[in-house]
Amino acid sequence: MQAVILAGGKGTRLHPLTSTTPKPMVNLFNKPVLEHTIELLKNHDIRDIVITLAYKPEQIIDYFGGGSRWAVNIQYSLEDTPMGTAGGLRRIQPVLNDTFLVISGDAVTDFDLTSAIEFHKKKSAIATMLLYEVANPTQFGIVETAKDGKIKRFIEKPKPSEVFTNTVNTGIYVLEPEVLSSIPYDTFFDFSKDLFPRLLQNQEPFYAFRAEGYWCDIGNLAQYRNVHFDALIGKVKLNLSANQVANGIWLGAKSDIHPSVKLSGPCYVGNGTVVRRDASLGRFAVICDLSLVDEKAHITHSILSPKTTVGRNAKIFGSVLGPGSNLPEGRHMDDEIVVHDGTDTIRAEINSELLSPHLTEEIALTWSGLDIAKLMTQDSLSMQTLAA
Repeated sequence: MQAVILAGGKGTRLHPLTSTTPKPMVNLFNKPVLEHTIELLKNHDIRDIVITLAYKPEQIIDYFGGGSRWAVNIQYSLEDTPMGTAGGLRRIQPVLNDTFLVISGDAVTDFDLTSAIEFHKKKSAIATMLLYEVANPTQFGIVETAKDGKIKRFIEKPKPSEVFTNTVNTGIYVLEPEVLSSIPYDTFFDFSKDLFPRLLQNQEPFYAFRAEGYWCDIGNLAQYRNVHFDALIGKVKLNLSANQVANGIWLGAKSDIHPSVKLSGPCYVGNGTVVRRDASLGRFAVICDLSLVDEKAHITHSILSPKTTVGRNAKIFGSVLGPGSNLPEGRHMDDEIVVHDGTDTIRAEINSELLSPHLTEEIALTWSGLDIAKLMTQDSLSMQTLAA
């Protein structure tokens, strides 16, 4: 089975996170978002992958190479001039010789792709669009279907008065190679604005599949922040590359947490991260790999990217610190993002109203660093007993 990952976007709505990084390479639990997508494809035995690139392609190629690290085969298609979401497919038509999946490289999902492919084949469809229910459909394409799932009508980014459903297009499609004949060569061509209207006009077997699971296109900084929180509460299934050592407490290998530290679940501490005396990691604190949280710092509902340093007595709420950031002693952050682009420090605000409301309402279980050390010792002894 083949897949095409669309990974050419600049991610302007995620600025400043994307000031030096293409959106598919933005960090999510110590991995690029795109790596989570590749892991999902592999889990559904989709191992033959083509990635379309445009913005800063060398970062993606250098990181993923030929895909052997993930036991997949990756090829690349570089677009010097943007070709639109569908236009780039015509250029790689020679390598697409069977049913294939199209998926965005900068969205987060755990959809059952196998079920979608089976549905597509059962319907003998030429194209199948995966749908998902959202609160505000005006930023997406909405779809009207017949009882058998065949698409009757499609409206891209409807006005509020045009909305007839909150089920939207996720940008994930199962396609047959013959659909590519409807795409002109070397022309900017969009799935939603160009290809889909043509399929409907020609009365092609074009279906919709209502997917179960989680999907987020990470359309803004608040959604980027909140998708981490959704993963911590199990709303989306991701490989976090850490162990859950207590209820809601995720720890990476070689993390060093002082016995006096207070941790409230859910929270995440990455590989090789150090949390010093009397610091406090509140609910939804995500501290990525090789970071340092100094004495008496307090962090909650925030994301610290890899190699971040937080000074003594600093307080962080609802914020994001980009890779390699350094927050000085005593500084406070509320609903902000700070990224260093190699020359300057770039700051921006995150809409505090978009913080998931339920994240502030639940009572949290609190553990000390000493409690965690004891639990880890017990787990280690249990593993040694089992090994014996």
